[in-house]
Amino acid sequence: MGVDSIITEIMKIKRYYVVKAGIVMSALSVFLSYFYFTASTAVGWDFDYYIHQVISSNCNHFFPVIIVLTATFIVGREVTDDTLKSILVVPLSYKKLFIAKIIVVFLLTLLYSICNMVFTVASNILLGFPGMDIKAIIVGGWQILLCNFFIYIAMLPIIIINTLFNGNIVGVAVSFLYGYFGTFQGRWLNWFPIKAAMIIGDPLCGVEYEEISYQMCPAVLVLIVCLIMSAILLHSLEVNEKAVRKRKHKPKVYKKGW
Repeated sequence: MGVDSIITEIMKIKRYYVVKAGIVMSALSVFLSYFYFTASTAVGWDFDYYIHQVISSNCNHFFPVIIVLTATFIVGREVTDDTLKSILVVPLSYKKLFIAKIIVVFLLTLLYSICNMVFTVASNILLGFPGMDIKAIIVGGWQILLCNFFIYIAMLPIIIINTLFNGNIVGVAVSFLYGYFGTFQGRWLNWFPIKAAMIIGDPLCGVEYEEISYQMCPAVLVLIVCLIMSAILLHSLEVNEKAVRKRKHKPKVYKKGW
């Protein structure tokens, strides 16, 4: 896999509406965090706690869906646009093409995270939570970026499995449920990948539940397992090139006579 294939995929995304949809969803995550504030008391809310709420919203509701939706769209475009048969003529395997695409998804995850932080800072200016300065913005931006990166790692096995089943949109529904389970609280969630992303990246994770202690070690281990699973699944990722080349809409054949 060369840099050229990654650059080619980056050039393609300029035509994809899913990128704009991802940016809008990253803004909606911040908007949802604002409703958490209006639904509860303002006592104790400052910029750090607002960052915590944005991270929770990202991990549990939006970014698992954003990442899988983006990956499903980008990976599936070659089949949808009927261009995969032409691409496979050149000496580029489907596996290398897929790796280039998931690297682009990673870069888009970084883009969504930056937009997410910009929306957070802009909304905090309107809300007026105390404690926002240059240092707090840098630290908060790093936390958001780190958590979203770990969400990307947690979603990689689902992205690859979804690809093995021809990029079915069911993977997006699975990612929503996957993130939703991260809203639960309990020590067993130390081993849940989405919660692990929050445990590592957000120092306020579980601060509302003093009787629950989240630990860094199992969180790191479970994300390492996700990487190992992704490597194993990626190694087994293959495509039936003959079937792809024949994947055309065959005209309906009518029987002769009445």
